Amino acid sequence: MIRRCPQCGSAADDIYGFCIKCGHEFPKIEVDQDTCPSCGFHNPPEADYCVKCGTPLVFKQQFEKTSTTNLGPIVIQKEVVQRPPEQRQNRTSRWLILFGYIFSILGGILGLIIAIYLATRKDPVARKHGHIQLAIFAFYIALIAILYATGNIPADAITQYRQMLSGNFTGI
Repeated sequence: MIRRCPQCGSAADDIYGFCIKCGHEFPKIEVDQDTCPSCGFHNPPEADYCVKCGTPLVFKQQFEKTSTTNLGPIVIQKEVVQRPPEQRQNRTSRWLILFGYIFSILGGILGLIIAIYLATRKDPVARKHGHIQLAIFAFYIALIAILYATGNIPADAITQYRQMLSGNFTGI
């Protein structure tokens, strides 16, 4: 307990019995609910703070807590917070999001289908990822258009790509 030394005025812990600054011996305080732990003044029974120095009467608060209430065991319950059904994300959505990103980055039509599917879901997380995947496709389309407009992709490359998709590609 921290007490103020009556000789030098410094705050000191009274577990040693002496002031750590000047060596003054602290007088023993009887553990009484009305006795101030700081100055030793005996207070009236209705006081919650020492009327002499204003220190809280900690012994009184401890006595009142233990004597007036029978405290049972402390039970800590973990509160489980569940999301509303529209915010829950099932395993299928997680896999679709993952595959959507893979196929969106690779530029396949399957990625576009998954992105459109995710963008139309009620789940806000799936919808957000669907929009991101659609943005990836929009970036690819814009990149191809810029490369085509600047001449970095020749005009016959698109017809060769169509022939390759239809199976009629003979090569260059």
